[in-house]
Amino acid sequence: MIAAYNPDTDLIANAQAILKQVDELVVVDDCSGGSNAESIFADLAALGITVVHQPENSGIGAALNRGIEALASNATPDFVLTFDQDSMPVPNYVSSALNTYDDAVGAGIKVGFVTAESFSGHRVPTVKARHQFHEAFDPMQSGFFVPMETIDSLGQFEAGFFIDCVDSEYTARARASGFSVLAGQGCEVAHRLGRRLPARLMGHAVRLGGSELSFNYYPPLRMYYIMRNGTTLARRYLAKAPLWVLRRLIEDAKAQLLRFTFSPDRGQLAAAAWAGLRDSFGGRQGRISSELASRVTSR
Repeated sequence: MIAAYNPDTDLIANAQAILKQVDELVVVDDCSGGSNAESIFADLAALGITVVHQPENSGIGAALNRGIEALASNATPDFVLTFDQDSMPVPNYVSSALNTYDDAVGAGIKVGFVTAESFSGHRVPTVKARHQFHEAFDPMQSGFFVPMETIDSLGQFEAGFFIDCVDSEYTARARASGFSVLAGQGCEVAHRLGRRLPARLMGHAVRLGGSELSFNYYPPLRMYYIMRNGTTLARRYLAKAPLWVLRRLIEDAKAQLLRFTFSPDRGQLAAAAWAGLRDSFGGRQGRISSELASRVTSR
């Protein structure tokens, strides 16, 4: 299944590539707007792809859960495969994931799910394991190959996170329940990278090791969700997986340091991050109101 929101026409090619590898494909429209999106979803339906429309924009977790429900209502799938709208898997993605799963289960490993091994040529970070398979550290959900047995055991994705950390929370939940999260050998995904900005200081490019330094930029509203959900995730799993949480916090802190230092709107980013931190401790989840979103983005 694919979770989609205001997609461009690349979604059609990506969906066709996935459709060739699965028995059924569901695309969940998370309440997109505009005639262009309507045309794209109509084209997908004409290809025999099931398109489900969310009545309101509810976020990636809720969209994935809706897709699982749609698949289960039509058949009894053994596995569910999740993708973002901007991801293109290699032609043998599913067979490679299944091979990894079968080999690991045959070796006596309790597999929660299999993830992509690399995104656009960048291998996913791993954690030390007591077996010969690669344990993914904190993988993106685009490319999750999940047995229905895992979903039956763990439950659905965390819809309350809305956007960020939905995949991280599911990974942490799986490991806390004794499951392994494996990077599938040969499971490669071409994935559109986020917006990158050059690091500049007083108008000059910052260089590190002979190369110009750059960073992934996120607007203030996205920064709010990153900080809110990341903090909630850390608080929830610190006692259960302290080393994993600590490593994740360190990696996130390095990325945030670049954003707060070099982003042109770093003041707004810092204010949005503070609001997210505050709301995590206040127990806020889900999509924030338009009023709060306006305050977060206008500071």
